[in-house]
Amino acid sequence: MMVPMQTILITGTSSGYGLETALHFLDKGWNVIATMRRPDASLFPASPRLRLLPLDVTSDESIAATVAAAGPIDVLVNNAGIGIVGAFEATPMAHIRKVFATNTFGVMAMCQGVIPQMRERRSGMIVNVTSSVTLAAMPLEHFMF
Repeated sequence: MMVPMQTILITGTSSGYGLETALHFLDKGWNVIATMRRPDASLFPASPRLRLLPLDVTSDESIAATVAAAGPIDVLVNNAGIGIVGAFEATPMAHIRKVFATNTFGVMAMCQGVIPQMRERRSGMIVNVTSSVTLAAMPLEHFMF
């Protein structure tokens, strides 16, 4: 019996873990849907198994358009994320809200976007990627008054 080709959609593939994850699965023969805010084909080798789609995980409209264009998704990798560098008290609340919109609400919105099709097929997997940087103390992190 021939196993159907698996399709993986990965968010945040413009650099880092997202880019490497997309390249890995492409190398393993998967259909890869690589997403980023501004798609850049020069990051990837040419392949009929690769599709680049624009995606802003903070936009419900962008998520809906990407999920519709992607078709059936076997695996979603929520990798898109942004960080905060510097002293917390010096970080503008607008940036903190942007971090939450991307790293928390964006993950939830992407899950809501793909779960219905996975539930209908009774098949699928979601992998949420996060940072381990919070496991170690960073400069300016400790408060002493």
